Amino acid sequence: MSDSAAAPHLTRDDLRSPRWIAAHVGIAALVVAFLLLGRWQWHVGHRIAPLTAHQLAAWRSPVPASSLITADGVDGTKIGQAVTATGTYDATRQLLVPGRTLGGHAGYYLITPLVTAPGQAIAVNRGWLPADGAAEPAIPAPPPGRVAVTGWVAGSESATGSVNQNGIVQTLAPRPAAGPHEVGVISAAQLVNLWPYHLPNGYLSATDAASLSGALTPVPAPLPPHGTTWDLLNVGYAFQWCVFAVVTVGWYLLHWRRELRASAALAEARADHRDGASVRGDDGQPGRDMEMPEPAALDSRAAAAQRETGESAG
Repeated sequence: MSDSAAAPHLTRDDLRSPRWIAAHVGIAALVVAFLLLGRWQWHVGHRIAPLTAHQLAAWRSPVPASSLITADGVDGTKIGQAVTATGTYDATRQLLVPGRTLGGHAGYYLITPLVTAPGQAIAVNRGWLPADGAAEPAIPAPPPGRVAVTGWVAGSESATGSVNQNGIVQTLAPRPAAGPHEVGVISAAQLVNLWPYHLPNGYLSATDAASLSGALTPVPAPLPPHGTTWDLLNVGYAFQWCVFAVVTVGWYLLHWRRELRASAALAEARADHRDGASVRGDDGQPGRDMEMPEPAALDSRAAAAQRETGESAG
């Protein structure tokens, strides 16, 4: 059997044949499988450390609000920590924060200044009120007298972008205040212009029964930050699968290149054959200088071209 019979040549039309289309799909599926395996190994290697009972107990044990809510703001890792503060609610200065959702329902937050000392107060989110059409809902009065408020610490919100700093996902940007008793965000920088008190840069979200009086719903506190660990063995496997995907694509493209270049060399040899056969001498026979090569010689020349192509590609 000749070399040309043992090494068939590809053409561009062959690459669009059903057999080669199936090969394309198979290679694509293999690459996708490699990438998915790499992604799986990456997630296995990146582990979230579960919270211990001690961590949860410490997170839910109230500490003084003044120790976390300061003029410099709130440490982001402490948002959600249970806190407590003692003071008197100023019932005349309550404000609604529109556009807040809880459990998939639209509504308002109700914030009230808790006066802790003369000229000093802390903003308290007393809870969530459901929306009642376009009109503002009735604002429930806070408990009278001096009260001990328990809740969790939250940082001042931004007037730009979604309100999500405190683990409360808002799909829309804060809605502008539309009524006389409304503010767009819970921000100490804005509230100091509305309340006659010095305020720390943050607020307390109440969970105690007294603050929630009047059918208010408490806003759930976010969990503390979880620790993460990395398993280097699994991370290495993830990179290994990605390398397999790259090598597979590279090999397939190289295979195309080699086969197509060999096909071009064979086509050129056959073209030379036809040109030589068309040139005749005066006696009607091929000229001595233009002897027509034998078919076996063509096949040998094409096989040699294919080997040279493979060596150069390698």
